[in-house]
Amino acid sequence: MVIPVLDKTLPTVVARLDATLRRFGGVPAYVLTDNEKTITVEHVADIVVRNPEIVQVARHYGMTIRTCVPADPQSKGGAENTVKIAKADLVPTSANLLGQYRTFAELEAACRDFTDEVNARIHRDTRRRGPWAAGATGVCCG
Repeated sequence: MVIPVLDKTLPTVVARLDATLRRFGGVPAYVLTDNEKTITVEHVADIVVRNPEIVQVARHYGMTIRTCVPADPQSKGGAENTVKIAKADLVPTSANLLGQYRTFAELEAACRDFTDEVNARIHRDTRRRGPWAAGATGVCCG
């Protein structure tokens, strides 16, 4: 699922998380995120210290917030590759020849269309469509 943001402040992150869960139609056991300062305030003796407000939000929804392990390609790769793929298909550059979006709403619409297109494809391992593709039900827990 691709949802654009103008900033990475806590209110924006929470609003977009809520929008994502509503679009999924449910709540996964956990959400995997990068080590943004909005989510992870520090590491003490290799132990992650979460922002207390995001922990409260996660409890409200009945899920856990997990973050990628720094310098661990196995946990970080999935989050980073997802962003790289979305940017390549959605962000206008001279390489992909996409036109500029006139409004943020146009970018949001392009992200919705991209999400629908990607999730309508048959997954090479599961041989099923994405869990929130048109007509599908369920929650993706990645």
